[in-house]
Amino acid sequence: MRKVQMVTDRELEILKVLWAKGRASVREVQDELVKDSGPVAYSTVQTLLNIMEEKKGLVSHVVEGRTFIYMPLKSPERTIRDLTRRFVDRVFDGALDRTLVALLDSKPPTPEEFDRLRAMLDEAQRQGSSTVGSQNPSD
Repeated sequence: MRKVQMVTDRELEILKVLWAKGRASVREVQDELVKDSGPVAYSTVQTLLNIMEEKKGLVSHVVEGRTFIYMPLKSPERTIRDLTRRFVDRVFDGALDRTLVALLDSKPPTPEEFDRLRAMLDEAQRQGSSTVGSQNPSD
């Protein structure tokens, strides 16, 4: 299995397009990116998709006629969980308390968000789990 690699902002934008559509050609991905964030060259999207497939294992493709159709290899939840785990390990040496303090300092939660966070932490503690959320490897 490949080591989870960090993704660039643009790669994450591409993944979001693929998650929303399920599958898309380079042109379809480019069209969505242009709508959302302004001009991006077709060749840039094609190069990024190649890197995401060959080096990072984030997408795969099939050929339909002469068109490459790309699909994400993992669900958004699994990808976000893997990237978050790697980020916490690299930046905070795995320390969840330091991670949460940094998150709370960067964007103070609303009272409603605090309530949801408390409920999630309480549930994780009840389950004796070290993570919040699904651990289903088939995501």
